[in-house]
Amino acid sequence: MLLIICDVLNTFFQTFLFVWCTNNVTSNETKLSKFKFCVLMLIIFVGINIFTYSGINSSFANFAMVIFILLSIILFFRKSILDAFIGFGLSYSIIVILSYFLITFYQNVIVKLNLKITAEFQTLLFIYVPIWIVYVFVYKFRKYIFDATISLKSFKHSIIFVVLIDYALIFMDSLRIEWTTQSMDLPFKATLYFMTFLAFVFTVIYFAKINEKSKEVDMLNMALNNKIIELKKIKHDYGSEISSLYGLYQIGQTDKLGELLKGIVERYQVFVSAVDVRIQASPMIESVLNYAVAEGIDVMAFDDCDYNQPLAITNNDLLRVLTNIVKNSVDALVNTPNPNIKFSSYNIYDGIIINIINNGPEIPKEIKDKIFEPSFSTKENENGDRGYGLSIVKDMIIKCGGKVSVQSGIQRTQFRIEIPYKTS
Repeated sequence: MLLIICDVLNTFFQTFLFVWCTNNVTSNETKLSKFKFCVLMLIIFVGINIFTYSGINSSFANFAMVIFILLSIILFFRKSILDAFIGFGLSYSIIVILSYFLITFYQNVIVKLNLKITAEFQTLLFIYVPIWIVYVFVYKFRKYIFDATISLKSFKHSIIFVVLIDYALIFMDSLRIEWTTQSMDLPFKATLYFMTFLAFVFTVIYFAKINEKSKEVDMLNMALNNKIIELKKIKHDYGSEISSLYGLYQIGQTDKLGELLKGIVERYQVFVSAVDVRIQASPMIESVLNYAVAEGIDVMAFDDCDYNQPLAITNNDLLRVLTNIVKNSVDALVNTPNPNIKFSSYNIYDGIIINIINNGPEIPKEIKDKIFEPSFSTKENENGDRGYGLSIVKDMIIKCGGKVSVQSGIQRTQFRIEIPYKTS
C-alpha cells in the first residue's frame, strides 16, 4: 500500500514536470492558460496510471506511455511543435537519468547490504525520497535550467534533430527497463530496433545536409574574401586616378579631365558585384550562369554531372532548356533583396538530375500549374511574345523522355529536371 501511494504521488510530480517544463521553455504566445495546464496534467496523469497498471509487458507499456505523453504535449502546444519536443526532452531526460542511476544503485548496492528494514521502506528511502529531493532542486534552480534550455533554442535546431534526441532518450529508457526490471518481448524489441535504424538513417541524412551547408558557407566566405580583395584593389586604383585628376586640375590642364573621367567610368562599370561560386562547372553551365552573374545575381553552382555519357537530349537543346529557366529565375528576382541562384547537378543510374533554385517570391498555386503553358506570363504580354520560355522547356524535356517540375515556397523556388541517358 505504501508503494502504491508513493507511486501515485511520484506520477503526479512527473506529470507536473512534463507540463511545467514545456510551458516554461515555450514562448509567451503559446503558453497554456491555468485551465489548459490542469487539463493536460489530468490527461497525462490518467494515461500514466492506465499504462502502469494495465498488466502489459513493462517495456512496451513504458514505450506506449511515453509516446502518449509526447502526443498529448504536442496537441496542447501545437502552435510551437519544436518547443513541445524540447520541453518534453528536458523533463523526460531528468526522469530517465534519475530512474537509471537510482534504480541501478538500489539493485546493486542497497539490496546487497541486506538492511534490517522492509523492502517497501527501502524503496521509499532510497528511490522515491531521492527523486523528490531532486525535483525540489530542479524547482529551486529552475531559472538556470530554463535559461540554458531557452538559450539552446537560439541555435535554430532543425525539428528533426530535436526529435532524434528525444527518441534517443526513449530508446535508452526502454533499455534501462530491460536491464533493471523486465525483459522486452521479441516483437517489441524488433519494433524498437527498426525505429532505431530509421533514426540512424535520418541522422545520417541530417548531418549530410549540415555538411553540405557547411561547404556552401566555406565557399561563400572564400568568394567574399576574393571580392573584398578585388574591391580593395579598385579603391587603391581609384584613389590614384583621383589624385592624378586633381594634379591636372592644379596645373590647369582641364581639357584632358573629361576624357580621363570617361575612361574611369567605363572601366568601373564593368565591375560585377555579384558573388560567383562554381565547382567543376562545365563550359555549357558556365555560359548559362554568366547571364545571371552579369545581372547582379549571386550564383552558386555544384556541377557534379558527367556530361560525357550520351544523353537523350542534344547539347543545343539542353543549353536552351537551362537558359530559359535561368532567365525566368532572373526575371523572378528583380525585386528580391540579395537575389541568388543555386545550380546543382548529379548523375543517377539512368540519367542526370539538374536543380535550379532561386530565392524569389513564391509562385501562387493557381499560377504554378500554368507556368509551362504556351503564352502564359505573369508580365504584360501585349505583343504576345512572352510566356514561351518554360513552354519550350517542357516540350523539349518531354520529347527526350525526361521530366520537369517546379516546387515553390516562401523561401525558394526550385526547378527540377530529369534527363535520361540515350538508349541504344
